[in-house]
Amino acid sequence: MRPSVAVVIAETPRPPYYVAIITVERSEIDDGYFEMADAMYHAASRQDGFLGMEWVSDAAQRVGITASYWRDAKSIGRWKLEAEHLVAQKLGQDRWYDAYRVRTARVERDYEWMRAR
Repeated sequence: MRPSVAVVIAETPRPPYYVAIITVERSEIDDGYFEMADAMYHAASRQDGFLGMEWVSDAAQRVGITASYWRDAKSIGRWKLEAEHLVAQKLGQDRWYDAYRVRTARVERDYEWMRAR
């Protein structure tokens, strides 16, 4: 099962804003993983300060990268401690991940390009 939320380039405001990036090495266990990923997207999107999310996944390599964008560092801190997210973090450590790394940063600059359609 794949996440049902479409992966697109997130619309973010003019900087500065913040990003939390998690890179994961997934275990062989998928049971419930994609459903939880969908639930976490929807839960995060209801949080004060949430700006958007992007993710990519390589099923063959069992690697995923998720970037979530936030108004400020305090918003990221609140999300890290949100009850549903704490449950997902615990399940990730117990079942779905062999390893992960989380990075947070202040976005100072962003720019874009788009092919004319």
